[in-house]
Amino acid sequence: MLFNSYIFIFVFLPVALGVYYGLNHWKQYKAAMAALAALSVVFYGYNNPGYALILLGSVVVNYVLHTVLLKENQAVFQKTCLIFGILFNLGLLGYFKYLGFFIKNINALFGGTFLVPSIALPLGISFFTFQQVSFVVDSYYKRMPRYGFIEYALFVSFFPQLVAGPIVLHSEMLPQFGDEAKKKLKFENLAAGLRYFSMGLAKKVLVADSLGKIVDAGFQDIWALDRWGAVSVMLAYTLQIYFDFSGYCDMAMGLGRFFNIDLPVNFDSPYKAGNIAEFWKRWHMTLTRFFTTYLYIPLGGSRKGKLRTYLNIMIVFTVSGLWHGADWSFVLWGILHGAAQVLYRCVEGKIRIQKWLGFCLTFGFVNVTWVFFRAESIGQAFSLFGRMLRGGNGRFPFMRLGIFLILMAVILLSKNTHEYVKEKTLTWKAAVADIVLFAASVFSLSQVSAFLYFNF
Repeated sequence: MLFNSYIFIFVFLPVALGVYYGLNHWKQYKAAMAALAALSVVFYGYNNPGYALILLGSVVVNYVLHTVLLKENQAVFQKTCLIFGILFNLGLLGYFKYLGFFIKNINALFGGTFLVPSIALPLGISFFTFQQVSFVVDSYYKRMPRYGFIEYALFVSFFPQLVAGPIVLHSEMLPQFGDEAKKKLKFENLAAGLRYFSMGLAKKVLVADSLGKIVDAGFQDIWALDRWGAVSVMLAYTLQIYFDFSGYCDMAMGLGRFFNIDLPVNFDSPYKAGNIAEFWKRWHMTLTRFFTTYLYIPLGGSRKGKLRTYLNIMIVFTVSGLWHGADWSFVLWGILHGAAQVLYRCVEGKIRIQKWLGFCLTFGFVNVTWVFFRAESIGQAFSLFGRMLRGGNGRFPFMRLGIFLILMAVILLSKNTHEYVKEKTLTWKAAVADIVLFAASVFSLSQVSAFLYFNF
C-alpha cells in the first residue's frame, strides 16, 4: 500500500486512527498497540500477503534473540546468539536481494550455467533488517530493558517508517509507544501532521512524478537524446530523487505525528551542502547514523591511523552502495562517494575552498554520480554521459531549464519542511493553505507511483 493512494488516505489511515485512539480512550493501551501493529502488518502485506509472513517471522526470531541475550550471561552463548542474529538478518536480506545477483556474477566469471532465480524483493526489507540488526546488537550489549513482544512488533512494523525508513532506534521509539501522555488525540499534532503530509504529498505527486516522466523517457531511449537533452535528463533525476525522498520523509514524519510519535529527521536540505561530508550528514541521515555506529566504529573508525581510516570509509560506502541495490552500478556509486570522502579528508584544512565553490563542486559531483544510481547498468550510465559529450547540439531546452532553476531556488532559498513546521505558528490561514495543498495533490493522484526508495 502506498501513502500516495486513495485507499491509504481515505480508508486505511482513518481506520487506523479511529481504532488506535478509540482503544486508548478506553485505556486499552496494550490492545491499541497490538491493533496498530496488526494494521501495520496489513499495510505491509496489502499487495502481497507473503510479505507479511516474512516480516512476522523476522520479528519473532529477533524478539526471541532479544529475550535470550538480555537473560543469558554466559559469554560464549551470548556471542553465538549475536552472530546467529546478525547472520539470520543479513541472510534473509541476502537471499531476497542478492542471491540472483551473486549467481549471475558467478556464471559470468566462471562460465557457469546456474539458473538465476526470480525472487520478488519484499518492500522495505533493507530497512527493517538494519533496524533489527541494531536491536540485536544493542540487546547483546544490554543497552536496553526487556521489551514486551507487542511493543517490539510495533517498533519494527510501525507503518509510517516500515518500507523506506527512517531507520529508527529502540531508544527513540519504544519509550514513545509506552508514554501514556501520547495516547490522547492532540490537535496540535494533527495540524503539524497534516502540514508534513500535505507538503510531502505535493513534493511527490506534483513535482517528483512530473520530473520522473522526463527521466523515464530519457533512459528508455538514450540514443535519441542530443547533448542538452541528456544533460536535462541528468538534472531532472537529481531533482526527482530529491523531491521524491524528501516527500516520503515528510509524509512519514506527518503520519508519525498523527499518532503523537516523533520520528527522527532523515532529510535536511542536502543540496545546500558545501562539501561531500556535509552532504552525507544531511542525506538519509539515519542510514549514515547506522553505518557509523554499527560498521565504521566497529571497524576502528578513525582511531587507527589515516590509512585505516580511509580504508574504513571505503568499506562503509561500498557496502552502502550495495545496500541500495544488487547491481555493480550501485557499487560503483558507493565507491565514488567513498573516494570523494577520502579526498575531502585529505585536503580538509590544507586547501581553502570558497563556500560557493565547495557547493558547486559538491552539487556537480552528486549530479554525475546520481546517473550511476539511476541507470540500469554501468554501461547505460556511460551511454548517457556519451550523449552529453557527443550527442550534437540540438534545441536548447529553455522550458526545462527554467523549471529546474525555479526548483533549485526553492531548494536553496527556502527552509526545509521540519524547520517550517517547527517555526510556523498555527493559524487558520495556514490550516487552509495546508488543506488546499493537500486537495490539489489528491486531485492529481491519477497515476499512483511508488517512491524511489521503495526499490531499495
